Amino acid sequence: MLEKYYKYKIDYKEYLILLKCGSFYELIDNDSFIMNTIFNYKLKRLSNTFKVGFPISSLNNVLNKLNQSHINYIVVNEDIILEENFEDNKYSIYKFENQDIFYNSIRIEKIIKYLNENILSKELNNKLKQIENILF
Repeated sequence: MLEKYYKYKIDYKEYLILLKCGSFYELIDNDSFIMNTIFNYKLKRLSNTFKVGFPISSLNNVLNKLNQSHINYIVVNEDIILEENFEDNKYSIYKFENQDIFYNSIRIEKIIKYLNENILSKELNNKLKQIENILF
C-alpha cells in the first residue's frame, strides 16, 4: 500500500490520494493529516508514518466535502477511477497544519507512560529534578 501511495504521489504531489483497501479508502502520510483536519478522522500509526481510513459507503460525502473545499484528489481502486483538479487547489493550505502537534503529542504520551511506569525510580526522580531546574 505504501509503495502504491508513493508511486502516485510522484505525479500527484498536491492531491489527496484515496486508495481503496478492502471495504475502506485509506490515506497516508500528509494526506492523512489533511483528512484528520477536515473530517476529524482518527490518525493511526503505520510503521514510520500515519494513515486514516473511512468506509467505502462514505465516499460520496467525503468527495462532496473535498469539492466544496477545492482540494485536488484522485480515487484509486486498481487504477485511478476519478480525478478532480481545481485551479485554486487548497491542498497546500492544509498540508502540515496538525503534523507537528500530533507528533509532539505522541512523544508526550510516551513520556507520560514512562513516568507512570517508573514513578518510584530514584533515577527518574533525579531526571525530574533536572527538568524542573531547566523549566523553572
